[in-house]
Formats: sequence, C-alpha cells, structure tokens
Amino acid sequence: MLIRGTAAGFSLIEALVALTLLLAGIAGGSLLLLQCVQYERESATRRVALRFAGSLAEELRALRRDDGEPLPADNAAIEAWIVNVGYALPVGSHARVEVGGAQPARYTIVIEWPVAGQGPQSLRLPVTT
Repeated sequence: MLIRGTAAGFSLIEALVALTLLLAGIAGGSLLLLQCVQYERESATRRVALRFAGSLAEELRALRRDDGEPLPADNAAIEAWIVNVGYALPVGSHARVEVGGAQPARYTIVIEWPVAGQGPQSLRLPVTT
C-alpha cells in the first residue's frame, strides 16, 4: 500500500531566495574589503608623508645657520628632499618648503597628495629652528 504525504525538502523559490541572500552578503563583504584596502593605502601615504616631513624638520634644525637666518628655499638639501618625496608618494604629489620669519628661522613644510574619491590631502608642518 502506498502512503502519500508531503515530501520534505526545499522548493525552487526557497532555494533562489537563499541564494540571493547569500550573494547579497558576499557583495556587501566585498565592498567593505575594498573600502578597507583604500583606507589602508591612504593611511600608508599619510605615514610616508609624515615621516618625510619629520626627517626634513630634523635636517633643517641640524643645518641651522650660525646667524639665525633661515636657509633659502632653493637650498640643495631641500631640493633633494623634494625630489625624494616625489619618488616616494603617489603620482600627482607635491612638496614644498615655505620660508617664514627671520629670527628664529621659521619654515612650513607642505606635502600634498591625491586620494581617490576624496580629492587632494595635505600635511602642513610648521618648524622653528
């Protein structure tokens, strides 16, 4: 004798809904991962810029002139530093040193770099020697 009953299992609609939910979760996780990678790149660029600015600040203090006057912005050490910053940071980055007051010598180290989707970012570090 055959007994008819309901078969246990999933219908095609239930399987498609579960698959859609799974794909939405994977897509959300992928977007989150891509955003984390972008933020990590931006953070790494900011760390490099800060390291370069700090190294130039120490070099400016070490190269302090005896008369207390600031070094000119076209000094060989500053020019070499600008070239090195251009090689280390992403394409489109700019670095410059603004010379301020005379005694004590004041400088402002400015580094600018592009960030995808956010426009240019900059770092300004005032230095007094």
